[in-house]
Amino acid sequence: MTGGFSRRGFSARGLLSLMLSLLPSLLSMTLAVLLAGWRTRVLARSAAPLVALCALSACSLFPQQTPVPIVERSFQPPPSEGEAADAEEPSSAVVAAEPASEAKAPRPAKPKRRVVKPKPVVPPAPPPVEEPEPPPPPQIISTRILQHDQLHGLLDSEVQRPDGKVIGRAVDMFVDTAAKPKIMMVNLAGFLGVGDRKVIFPWSVFRFTPASKSAPITLAPPPPVVTGKAKPDPTPKPQPVKDVPPNVAQLVDSTVLAKSGGRMGRVVDVLIDSQAQPQALVVDLSDSLSGDKRHVAANWGDLHVVSRNKTLQLQMDFNDAQLKASPTYGPDQPIKIVSPVVPAPAPASAAATASTSAPATSGAVATGVVAPGASSVAASGARPSR
Repeated sequence: MTGGFSRRGFSARGLLSLMLSLLPSLLSMTLAVLLAGWRTRVLARSAAPLVALCALSACSLFPQQTPVPIVERSFQPPPSEGEAADAEEPSSAVVAAEPASEAKAPRPAKPKRRVVKPKPVVPPAPPPVEEPEPPPPPQIISTRILQHDQLHGLLDSEVQRPDGKVIGRAVDMFVDTAAKPKIMMVNLAGFLGVGDRKVIFPWSVFRFTPASKSAPITLAPPPPVVTGKAKPDPTPKPQPVKDVPPNVAQLVDSTVLAKSGGRMGRVVDVLIDSQAQPQALVVDLSDSLSGDKRHVAANWGDLHVVSRNKTLQLQMDFNDAQLKASPTYGPDQPIKIVSPVVPAPAPASAAATASTSAPATSGAVATGVVAPGASSVAASGARPSR
């Protein structure tokens, strides 16, 4: 770093004026020393401030100089030979690094007091409400199961005499208006298939043995009645098919109608027990052109013989949902006989409520079903004409 006055303004004139200003004081000092020699030390001590005072007073005579700007420069002295040697020799011991000047640790903050707020009391959750189980779907069909050794199909079953000789095969049966069997049609066998003919016999001359390994149907006369008269002819006589009375209905291959009047299916067989009582009708529910045949064993008690257009027809009280839910009949499966379930009638209280909620007409309350024409006549008060 450099400082001081610039040498440009320094001249001999200024030096001379400085010397002239200092000369009187020097002379006075010299004279004083000579006069008082023994006080030389004291005067020398006192003369120093005077000389400094004179010098300071003479500084005002110098011309004012412009100060030189101060420039700071970093200077690093070269290392000495000893330090260079020490730097070249590696230190055998690991010198621990001096910790840096620790900064003044801040004053620890005063810990805040933790305010614990009480948690709100949560009320216990109410117990889950158990939803009632949905009621089971209403039953639309009922089923009873029988085995094949208890029932036997009528169609194409062999018919034999009491001596065991097979005389033909059963092909059809007829029932009256009360659905009771009356006649069986038998195809009497000829010689090698030549001379076959269909005849009818009364239903009462046959006995059925479903579990028999031979012919399940036996043509036998009913037991004779013990009277004083002669015994009847034990051999029943066949009758031609044209002698079938008009008050009976044919079963096999006949169409079964639903209660609504639509087609339900076609009878393909009748299942009969050992007491010669029909138990079920085997009905084919598929169309005539359908490849998949679906048979259902319908309960015999649900069969009705009705007259439509002066013709006896078969009817059963099944709807579409009941037919879809019915199990399929198969010759290699247990026989499941299906019956439709009639829905329970409405309770009497509900019927009474419905009747009381109906509005009154002309001061009278009408119950039951009223014909449309009769309601208008009753409201006017006029007597209905025949």
